[in-house]
Amino acid sequence: MRISRNNKGFTLVELMITIAVAVILVTVAIPSFRDLIARNDLVTVTNAWVSAINTARGEAVKLNRPVALCGEDNVPTAGIGSGCDASIAGEVRYLPRDGGSAEALYEAVVGSVNPPLAVASSTTVRFRGDGIGYLGDNLSRPYNTASGDPAVVVLCSSALSTDNARRVELIAGSTVQVVTQTRATCP
Repeated sequence: MRISRNNKGFTLVELMITIAVAVILVTVAIPSFRDLIARNDLVTVTNAWVSAINTARGEAVKLNRPVALCGEDNVPTAGIGSGCDASIAGEVRYLPRDGGSAEALYEAVVGSVNPPLAVASSTTVRFRGDGIGYLGDNLSRPYNTASGDPAVVVLCSSALSTDNARRVELIAGSTVQVVTQTRATCP
């Protein structure tokens, strides 16, 4: 009887080493993948807010009428945007020419914010027909985060430990800027 030395397959030692390497790779990859998903969620919602700001500005110019981007803070006392609150934050609204109540042009962004994401703050911005944004009732000076006005929205993710917040700012009433921050707490 002849014994063949040309065996095909894995030895038990080779199989155990392969499994050990796979376990190490999975252990390292899963947390990184979770961070990637959390960052993508934060960026996606931030981009939706930037889009809402640009839509509000564009609609104001197109309609040549005031348009509001709703937020929970600095809500105007009268006119467009006076009906804004936290439940419709990110909604773009306008007043029809024939009067009546404000109508939505763009769905509220706050509906797309799900845990672990949260809206830390949001501010109502009113755009005039020239496309310049103003803070609440103040129509004398363009909205300018660089001059001390609050961010249009601050979003944060409790799933991330660093770079877990995004501030969407409006500079000189028309330039949108996104700033990445690390916040100790996320509401």
